Amino acid sequence: MIMQNIALLVAIAVPMILILLLRTNAAIVFLSLCAGALLVKFVGNEAGLVGSAIGNNSNAVSQYFQLALLLLPAMLSAILMRKTLTGPKMVFNIAPAVAVGVVGVLLAVPLLPYGPQIAITSLNGWTLLDKSREIVVVAGVVISMTVLWVTAPRSHKSSKRHHH
Repeated sequence: MIMQNIALLVAIAVPMILILLLRTNAAIVFLSLCAGALLVKFVGNEAGLVGSAIGNNSNAVSQYFQLALLLLPAMLSAILMRKTLTGPKMVFNIAPAVAVGVVGVLLAVPLLPYGPQIAITSLNGWTLLDKSREIVVVAGVVISMTVLWVTAPRSHKSSKRHHH
């Protein structure tokens, strides 16, 4: 059981570590993950139907299509926005990177096929994570929005008025 909980921690840590190594703004990745969740909610069934038309095990293929729909915006943001955060601003990146890992797992597990889903949801670590889902999501949104506001480039316009 301990090894399985370690696997859950690894699933949370891998996206976090990749974001930090790529020096991608984790707040943008977090919001991209939220966009992926909206895609799953509003077009996931249609994407699942396309997937099930392709594969033999239609339910599993449908679920993997929905999982791809969830993760693709975040993955593209992480890759396309790499090296956009440097220097002291990297400190602000840690908390939203953690939020990406935790919320990513919370959103991804229900989209997994039955076998892997049951294996994960039966873990003590999952039970703790699932019970704190609301707090984790709210904290992720607040932290990500705050980091965006703090790290956003400022306009360099002069505050002096120009008289003609």
